[in-house]
Amino acid sequence: MQVDLTKGRVQGHLIRMTIPMIMGLLAVIMMNVVDTFFVGQLGTTHLAAISFIFPVVMIRNALAFGIGVGVSSVVARALGSRNTEKVKAYTTQALILALMISIAFAVTGYTLMDPIFTMLGAEKELLPYIRDYMGIWYFGCFLVVVPMVGNASIRAMGNTKFPGYIMVLIAVVNMALDPVFIFGLFGFPRMEMQGAALATVISYSVAFCVSLYVLARRMRIINLESCFRRIWESWKAILHVGIPALGTNLMSPLSMALTTWLVARYGTEAVAGYGVATRLEAMCLIVLYAMSSVTGPIVGQNWGAGRKDRVGHVVYRGARFSMIWGLSVAVFLWIAALPLIRLFDDNPAAIDSAFWYLMIVPFTYSFLGVAMISGSMMNGIGAPKASLFLTFSRLLLLYLPPALLLSHFLGLKGLYVATALANISVGIGGYLWCQYKCRSEDGEQRRNGKTQHLAV
Repeated sequence: MQVDLTKGRVQGHLIRMTIPMIMGLLAVIMMNVVDTFFVGQLGTTHLAAISFIFPVVMIRNALAFGIGVGVSSVVARALGSRNTEKVKAYTTQALILALMISIAFAVTGYTLMDPIFTMLGAEKELLPYIRDYMGIWYFGCFLVVVPMVGNASIRAMGNTKFPGYIMVLIAVVNMALDPVFIFGLFGFPRMEMQGAALATVISYSVAFCVSLYVLARRMRIINLESCFRRIWESWKAILHVGIPALGTNLMSPLSMALTTWLVARYGTEAVAGYGVATRLEAMCLIVLYAMSSVTGPIVGQNWGAGRKDRVGHVVYRGARFSMIWGLSVAVFLWIAALPLIRLFDDNPAAIDSAFWYLMIVPFTYSFLGVAMISGSMMNGIGAPKASLFLTFSRLLLLYLPPALLLSHFLGLKGLYVATALANISVGIGGYLWCQYKCRSEDGEQRRNGKTQHLAV
């Protein structure tokens, strides 16, 4: 259940940990696709209601992601320094913190449900469908957040198989229950939107129980004694990484929203094409997302153990793979772009928008992957502000000004060129920062060792 990531080949750890995460991420994506498919069978109004729910779900996920990154960082470093008491304290306190935050989020969201979704633009006729779904969803909110945080702690221990299996389990249970509860099969009442929410809550409740059992009984890293010790110390350490990580995670949907707003100036068809291109992009980047998610635990354990040389090796190996994968995907999309786009939309303007995005942006996926890995390293060593600055700079400094300038001269293509330039800049900047950090820490470690030797 636990792997020492300070020993063995770095490349072997990256491969072994990344594969289960790819499997888990694919399962979650399929779950969302199946959810959308079954709800779409109820009608366009129901599908529109689900679309308004996504931003709230993303905020909930961002909260869980922030706490998860925080606990993963501190647990990995504690493991590297062989401090098992801190591992237990951090894991237990992270779950308590996740429970409290998720309950507060659910109570606030349930109380202000109508004002929130009205502010998001939902029309009055959609609100009853939204209430049907969110009334159950908010009730089970903690069942989602706690397993996500618990799995982050398990990943910090070098085990991605269990979190991957849990993600697959959630998807399988949800996909099996969706048609049963939505349409009322096998004697169950037809619940429609409530059924979709209930299927999600039940699937995550299974993950909740399994995760707690493994953490408490199999790994023995949560216990009652840890509930009352080092509370503030643990929360402070977790949130030191978690809050900036939350901000970093929120930058991604904000960046997409800003780009969508800029693309919308060229018409609805351009937005439709941009949407098709980014969906294809998300599928192609799953491997890089998975690798970046395992970089943090590997880096954290080695950083805590004082193995700065291995940290630099992790970043180098990850960056090299990102370059190979990114270029391979770019070549594939350059060849297959038009047939893939036509599977989604046959409008000429939409096809043109998606085509130019996939001709311009994909060759920079290599740099985007390097940026992801660099950000994970920053979080892993407990320097989350650097990761937040990197993401913030990409949006407001490296993307927005060039986008406004280039779109003036090149139109829609200018926006896509600006996206490519931002990816390249943030990838190079992130890699150089990581290399500088590793060299400076390694040099300081040598100086300290030399000083201690002279003192002896």
